[in-house]
Amino acid sequence: MAPALLLSLLLAQPKLLLYAAHGAPSELASYDVSTWEAGHRLFIAVDQASLLEAPEEQARVVASVALGTPVKVTLRLAERSRVLDRVDHWYQVEAKAADGRLVRAYAFGNLLTPLRYEADLDGDGEKEVATVAMTADFKIRVRVMEPGLPLHQRVASLDLRPAGEGLGGSVKASLVPAKKAGVALLKVESIPLADSSSFKVFLSYVVPRRARGTRGSIIESLSLRERAEPPIVVRHSVSFDRKRRRLIAVETNKGELRLGKTVRIRRVYQWKDGVYTEVRKKR
Repeated sequence: MAPALLLSLLLAQPKLLLYAAHGAPSELASYDVSTWEAGHRLFIAVDQASLLEAPEEQARVVASVALGTPVKVTLRLAERSRVLDRVDHWYQVEAKAADGRLVRAYAFGNLLTPLRYEADLDGDGEKEVATVAMTADFKIRVRVMEPGLPLHQRVASLDLRPAGEGLGGSVKASLVPAKKAGVALLKVESIPLADSSSFKVFLSYVVPRRARGTRGSIIESLSLRERAEPPIVVRHSVSFDRKRRRLIAVETNKGELRLGKTVRIRRVYQWKDGVYTEVRKKR
């Protein structure tokens, strides 16, 4: 994808994160990465991220910041670099440190994401912080932090393999609030760059007995696979029955089940303990 086209796509759809590779992995130019410009407001994608005095791995740490901390981009270095296994840009950012100081320091691109959510995900009356980012090995990593727990014990994570046969791709995410679904959900969508397949997955964050002071688990509640390879197209529309904690998925299947015909299939799923199970009709 051309850099200008990629940038215009990112500006048009701010909730989109891309990290993909094609060609020879040894060539930095073979990586497609999201790029951010001065003025963009993003979030820290890992907990206790080190902001550095200079754009170098061994530079002095200016501040360590928590998962989900807001940052403002002030500068992007033009050339890409490889840090460990990640190819990305260095950014100068402004952020508020844990002690309240406003610091200006450098962060590598893998620490930044536009996808950050804050909500009571487990229903215990306290809000959690969630982020979605793409890892160096092209996995979609979802993290949920319990802010009140001790450091190094407060973050749960789940990796999803992107759709398609290639490495990485575009990721979109959104929060489905409890007032809509009966339980708070994270919706993550994977769209590869050069493949007809995609998926949307709903994730739950579950703490046994909603016990406060306990880190929970991120659970893949339901995954819906989709396809766009005309004349075959498979899509899903989703709605919720909040009171009964049910999800209704209507699959529009064109050309896959019946040649040249469109078939619509309605399925109802019941949420329990973080998982959606299909409700079978009684005979």
